[in-house]
Amino acid sequence: MATTEHLPQSSFLYFTGQGSDKVYQVHLRPRDDGWVVDYGNGRRGGTLATGTKTSSPVSFEAALKIYEKVVKEKTTKGYTPDPSGALYTATDLAGRMSGELPQLPTLILEEQAARYFDDAAWGLQEKADGENRILLIEGETVRGTNRRGLFVDIPQAWVGTSDAPAGRTVIPGEHVGDVFKAFDLLELGGQDLRAAPFIERFGHLQKIAGLVPWMVVLDLELTAEGKRNRAAALLAAHGEGYVLKALAAPFSAGRSTTSLKFKFNQSATCEVIRVNAQRSVAVGLRDEAGAMVDLGNVTVPPNEALPPVGTLVEVRYLYRYAGGKFEQPVYKGQRPDMTSADAVLSQVTRIKDRSATMGEAGETEDDGA
Repeated sequence: MATTEHLPQSSFLYFTGQGSDKVYQVHLRPRDDGWVVDYGNGRRGGTLATGTKTSSPVSFEAALKIYEKVVKEKTTKGYTPDPSGALYTATDLAGRMSGELPQLPTLILEEQAARYFDDAAWGLQEKADGENRILLIEGETVRGTNRRGLFVDIPQAWVGTSDAPAGRTVIPGEHVGDVFKAFDLLELGGQDLRAAPFIERFGHLQKIAGLVPWMVVLDLELTAEGKRNRAAALLAAHGEGYVLKALAAPFSAGRSTTSLKFKFNQSATCEVIRVNAQRSVAVGLRDEAGAMVDLGNVTVPPNEALPPVGTLVEVRYLYRYAGGKFEQPVYKGQRPDMTSADAVLSQVTRIKDRSATMGEAGETEDDGA
């Protein structure tokens, strides 16, 4: 049985170049009374050849060493976690605790968000559609962490190209493609800014924006008109949503009530419960009793590797019918930064009653999320 410390892990690696477009998957997962390391490899979009690095289950510690060795061997040969084939660093710290945890905004509904537009104590930023990252910059060394506080590999192009002040600088943001979209600043040149108001931290972030060439600072809207216009523009551009920030609030890690998010379309971190024949997978979430609830099938794009059963993936959807499945689900990719504890039904807050007539909202909110 997996514990908080002993969790399944998966890496999805890609190699593009020299006439090749290949995928390599490696999975650390429990089996019987131990752990195994399985893999799959082959042409992207094709059927993968599968195998195992462990002929029989071993201890978690032994399996983790095998898993990390396989990932390191592949990345040193040019494989990368980015589907585009962009090269990433291969840090020996990957998968280890960094000591840095992100601030996670609380999900709210549109009717709740409206009142913050007229409140001068709150600002609005775009919710970038990427992976949560905290970057630690010290000289030419740049390290990244995920939302679980674990060190992760980052694009090689980010290393040694920053002119950030001497001393440690810590910047939260979103990793989107080859770009880091920053939205906060926790340390600057060794000075701890966590206790300072957000508006002050953001001012320091703006001042150093030009010193980090691969970083974009997400704009902060402060006026009621600016917030409304920005929200409307993000909706028209099919953006993911926006985040409302309490301007006077200090930074605090974990789920926050001074950082609130509204998403135009809902998404959920789901577990793959079945792989279908026609490049689709069935996904599910666990209810409060721990039972798996089938949320239906989602098509996997041809340029993505088919995730095996047990993999965590992100699925965007329009809504869920009460007691039913996702409507218009869209596959967004694997979520190696999440754990099985995140794949719960309480994420789903946009629920529609089948008995509602066309044109009626019929939405209710589940607890949690």
